[in-house]
Amino acid sequence: MSPGDTASAKIKAKCSKIGLTKVVNKITFTCSKSGKNLIWSKSKITSTTTTSVQATLEKFSFKYNLDSSLPSDFVAEFQTVMKNLGELTPIESGSISSNKSSMDVYSWKSTTGNPFQSQIGDITGSSISGNQNKRFMVLEIPALEFDQKLMHRYSVIPHEYFHVYQLSLAKKDLGAGKWIIEGGAATFESLYIQQYYGYNYFKDAQTNVGLAAINNPQIFETYGSEEINYGSSVFLVLALVKELQKLNYSEQQAFRMVYLDFWIEFAKQSDWKIAFDKIFPVKLADFYQSLLGYTNNINSVLPSESLRLQTIFSS
Repeated sequence: MSPGDTASAKIKAKCSKIGLTKVVNKITFTCSKSGKNLIWSKSKITSTTTTSVQATLEKFSFKYNLDSSLPSDFVAEFQTVMKNLGELTPIESGSISSNKSSMDVYSWKSTTGNPFQSQIGDITGSSISGNQNKRFMVLEIPALEFDQKLMHRYSVIPHEYFHVYQLSLAKKDLGAGKWIIEGGAATFESLYIQQYYGYNYFKDAQTNVGLAAINNPQIFETYGSEEINYGSSVFLVLALVKELQKLNYSEQQAFRMVYLDFWIEFAKQSDWKIAFDKIFPVKLADFYQSLLGYTNNINSVLPSESLRLQTIFSS
């Protein structure tokens, strides 16, 4: 947010970018379009005692259903992370489910069992579930992650959020290859953790890269392929970024092509491989061939630690 935005966050004052938010005197303002101008307006925020907070991201909103089993510090951090993500990658209204402008998030601590069975059934773990008529985010946080203060309790939030962002760009089910879906979300979560927590999650959780990632990468196109923490899918996305950099794209441009441009093109195509070949200057078959020049070591493809997500999505 620019200094000008910070100083002028009041109703009908001018702002610079749709979707920016600012809290002034406990009132949240959102930058939105009015006629030909961008102005600050009050965001609609509602809450209940334990489970529901409405956070507006541009014209799309998430309804937070947070069980009381979750520690208060996690709830506060969850809301901060979601606010940051909404500013970085706002979701377009109506793009996730038919004529829907919101999504429910259900989160609880694993030791309580699923307290939302009447709303989501027996779904557990972490996912974006549902269908074109109704989608929702599930975040069951293992108790161990609170006890041992594991970073995954926070990293899972940007991971699942990014799947919502992918859906918003694709405007249909994510029928692309698993490695670009999950590798995209998993690299995004690691970049978020690296930037906001100063912690290299790539080296902590995504080092298990199978030999098949370089000599048989096609197997990671489907969800039947086994991998730990999507380590091989992460490797493939980072290797693609490296190949683009060899063609004189900046690191920011390369990630933008993976995170944004590919999914916009995929919305127009019936096959993700067609979208791949249209967006990237290297054909998918040639990319797979180039992987033979790598070792299956995450350290060989790590992004810059100084990389900032804002530079990716604003470039």
